[in-house]
Amino acid sequence: MNFYTQSKHNIVKFAAPVAFLAIWSGGAIFAKIGLQYTNSWSFLFLRSAIALSLLLAIYLKSAHKKIDITKLKREKGQLKGIIFSGLLLQIFYLTFYFSAINTGLSLGIIILVLGVQPIVTSLLSSNTVSFKNLILLAICFSGLVLSTLGYHTVDKINASGMVFSALALLSITFGTIAQAKVKTPPILTLLIQTIFSFLIFSAVIVYQGLSFKINTYSLLSLVWMGAVVSVGAYLLLIFMLKYSSADKVSTLFFLLPLMTMILESLVFDTTLSALTIFGVILVCVSLFIYQTQKPAESSK
Repeated sequence: MNFYTQSKHNIVKFAAPVAFLAIWSGGAIFAKIGLQYTNSWSFLFLRSAIALSLLLAIYLKSAHKKIDITKLKREKGQLKGIIFSGLLLQIFYLTFYFSAINTGLSLGIIILVLGVQPIVTSLLSSNTVSFKNLILLAICFSGLVLSTLGYHTVDKINASGMVFSALALLSITFGTIAQAKVKTPPILTLLIQTIFSFLIFSAVIVYQGLSFKINTYSLLSLVWMGAVVSVGAYLLLIFMLKYSSADKVSTLFFLLPLMTMILESLVFDTTLSALTIFGVILVCVSLFIYQTQKPAESSK
């Protein structure tokens, strides 16, 4: 392994996950703020419009864009994979997630349903999963349950919300697995996916109309979700999936709701309960053990 390859490996292993967690977890707060001034479809449309504009600007300055497009034309299977994973991650997942919230289902329940994703992804993407790894993943999920119960209420339950949550779970699970099989450069991959999401959300807006109240908070929320999350976080996710296994990357999703809880406590001056803190520690310790195992141990 040369120095360049080793440097990429180190970035993926340490810097990329930290940056991804910080950006994505903050997105939940900005989305919560932004949805006070618009509806879900308008927010998703405007978010994709900003992301598409930024990605086009970046891609047009890329020195390898002609090579990338020529290579993609030869590999039609890759194009199908890009579109399929993009539909799941950027359209179906977000649509079902926002739909579940709009039904009035408790956010705590949504977090717990989506919290199963790392376990399902590991079972589906790995040929064999060791008993040790199953125990570690179960401990991670237990910690997530404790943290969520200590921070969110779970008193509002409805059938439609549960269905949308389950569909969001399936979308992000199979989307992550499909994305891990895509070998196209991250910028080109995300650009193609964003074009499709923009076209679909545009069609919805033509039918439903656009609603957006302009002020400092709504614009800040939209810029963060459209530029920082939809471009920065998604590029990091694609980058990590390109150089690491889907099951390893998916376990990071255990930390996302926990990071959001911590950020919310800092931004909105709320108090974290002892149960939540204990759950966070439980997740972090078990996840650290899981992530730092040698490859031979994680595939027994």
